[in-house]
Amino acid sequence: MTEAEGVIKYQLDFRQAVPSLDDLAEIQVWRSILHELGLVGRDPARYQGYGYGNLSVRSASQSAQFFITASQTGHLHRLSEKHYALVEAVDIERNHVVASGEWPPSSEALTHAMIYQLSNGLNCVLHIHDPLLWDYGLNHQWPKTEPWVEYGTPQMASEVKRLFRTGAFTHQRCLMMAGHQDGIICFGDRPASAGMALIQLWIAAHRPIED
Repeated sequence: MTEAEGVIKYQLDFRQAVPSLDDLAEIQVWRSILHELGLVGRDPARYQGYGYGNLSVRSASQSAQFFITASQTGHLHRLSEKHYALVEAVDIERNHVVASGEWPPSSEALTHAMIYQLSNGLNCVLHIHDPLLWDYGLNHQWPKTEPWVEYGTPQMASEVKRLFRTGAFTHQRCLMMAGHQDGIICFGDRPASAGMALIQLWIAAHRPIED
């Protein structure tokens, strides 16, 4: 859990290009909300000062591809189009990503890719950090990965696949990354539904304790 946040661990073939983006208005709104809440960002006192959190959305024109916030953009209050990378192909078993854009894609690209591969009905992924929500989820039977599994690895992607196949996401669309301090992933068919899954977790974690 003490490893540096945001370090890319996969093999990356990256092409510098001005991305041809879909309409990212909805994901941009949610990114601004998460940044304002401190769920995405950068804090010198947390995670060795690295930026944390990332968002992605499936491409409307190429369903096997997705747009993801670029690596180490957490400190930016608002993102422009240049702060998104297009992930064009992913080989999870070989730990390999092909992408294009002005900046490289987030370190969690493999995990995002796995979620999109699991279901054509999943079109948005939010990866946030919050100690209170994370602790609550770990201690209240929310889906969680094994604590030895590191972020940004094929093993993390495999853990997501394992949880999906057990039916863990039938009622909850958020998972706790037990081996990634404060890390949480929520997903849905669009940014609003992924955001609502996060709100469901937030409400549960902040519910008053009954006597």
